[in-house]
Amino acid sequence: VDYLKYDNCNNGGIPPQSRYPVMRDALLKTGRSIYFALCEWGQNNPATWAPKVGNSWRTTGDISDNWDRITSIADQNNEWAAYAGSGGWNDPDML
Repeated sequence: VDYLKYDNCNNGGIPPQSRYPVMRDALLKTGRSIYFALCEWGQNNPATWAPKVGNSWRTTGDISDNWDRITSIADQNNEWAAYAGSGGWNDPDML
């Protein structure tokens, strides 16, 4: 299985809900098994739309090496737990 993490940096103002499906379709055309990780830092509630697009989606901003940030990210992900399932997972920047 190959892996692609696709950041939303330098997006030219194109919303991730428009950008990511284009890459998903291109990856599917390769015929290879590719894990597609979306990263738009949870800004557009990706758990609500990304399961149809990729295999994981960032739900928060970047983690840092301090306990307060770790617990804050864990708490933020309580809201998105129900959206994860087989083939699609929330990524709290800790996977």
